[in-house]
Amino acid sequence: MKKRPNLINFFYLVGSGLIIQFSGSIYRIWLARKVGPESLGILQMVYPVYRLLSGLAALGLPSALTKWVSEYLVVKDYGKIIAIRKWASKVVLISSLITGGLLITFTPCLSNHVFTDPRVRDALFVISLAIPFSALSAIYRGYFQGFSNTAPTAVSELTEQFSEIGTTFLLVGVMAPLLPFSTYAFPLAGLTVGEIVCLISLVLFLKHHTILPGPDMETTVPKPEIIRYSWPLLFNQIITSVSLASEGVLIPFMLIYAGYSTPESTRLFGQLTGMAEPVAYFPLILMGPLASVLSPQISSAYKTGSLDTIKRKIGIFYLGGSLLCLIGYFTILLSAAPLARFLYGEAVAVPIRLIKILVLGLPFTGISILNVTFLAAVGATPKILYLSLWVAGLKTFLIYILTPLFGIYGSAWAINIVQIFIAMASLAELRPYLPKSRATALPKLKPRRRFQAEYL
Repeated sequence: MKKRPNLINFFYLVGSGLIIQFSGSIYRIWLARKVGPESLGILQMVYPVYRLLSGLAALGLPSALTKWVSEYLVVKDYGKIIAIRKWASKVVLISSLITGGLLITFTPCLSNHVFTDPRVRDALFVISLAIPFSALSAIYRGYFQGFSNTAPTAVSELTEQFSEIGTTFLLVGVMAPLLPFSTYAFPLAGLTVGEIVCLISLVLFLKHHTILPGPDMETTVPKPEIIRYSWPLLFNQIITSVSLASEGVLIPFMLIYAGYSTPESTRLFGQLTGMAEPVAYFPLILMGPLASVLSPQISSAYKTGSLDTIKRKIGIFYLGGSLLCLIGYFTILLSAAPLARFLYGEAVAVPIRLIKILVLGLPFTGISILNVTFLAAVGATPKILYLSLWVAGLKTFLIYILTPLFGIYGSAWAINIVQIFIAMASLAELRPYLPKSRATALPKLKPRRRFQAEYL
């Protein structure tokens, strides 16, 4: 296995991902029974804000760090690797502290005038403490991925998950009667502890990952180039996060416009995003590790102008990703009913038809993940930003048109159409960067008379 580092990295991420998914599913079921639907509703309001602000605080630098570290590693420019890591860490530390401070400052205004439930105030205060730890963890993960070393990412994700679950279990199950806080604040406190433990795990890996620059090595950081690369990724993340968060407002609103009551629209939205999507897109857990392993190799090969040398490897990654998605597609499509009943039980309205609709977009979603990873690795981040803008506008338009006509199934088809568009559009943007197949020169035919003179 030591001769196959890509396979080792893939299994690191897949193994940790499966453990996290399994433990997370059990955790969510237990949490729903313990804190109730109202507390879960508050958590769902706050969590997209947390992810949005954490990504904003990271400034798009984790992906930039992966790209530049892998490129400097090829030419053994260790001085710049150390310099860029220190610079990115300082910048993100400052930006995350500012972001958390602004959230604390504007929390009273947000809870009273933006959110429909003012009880989100305490929850927003709690997540503001987690933002610096989350942003710095993203920086160190990007740094290690530049070395094609996925073990720190896998281990830190596991420590984060189990610390969050353990802390929440202790607070909700044991200490809740003793503490003067609402139950919805305890899972967010667990999330904060998980982010702290995650960062500690990565720092421990960093201490055992020492590289020493030579005495004459340059340590300047190409800040303008990094900023030009990272700002489209930052805006892409903002657009994506806002788009996902807006679904929780737009889809229920359009269902109410179509004639559904408020409780019915909330229930249907929960079936779509909380029950059908996790089942239909579960195989995508394997696409993230594939993309993480592929990204630094493409970056280093593109930097040295040697993409042709890894053309076969790129093809294998795409073939493997396509096969994984197709196997997942047919498995879920053919077993949607028993699978959904096994997961959610007979007492819950099982969205079997929604699962069968959403799974149609699974292969396209998997390929688009690899396409966007390829574009980021070669530095085409403005193209990713343009795609995100198109996707946000197209999804909003389709949900606005299809949901009143076909109900929640119209929303599902809108999501499918968007996934197909992303796959096709990203592939079109990717084509100029793909290694060109070299034409094989055919042997020239000799003139007929000369041929006859030689062989007759």
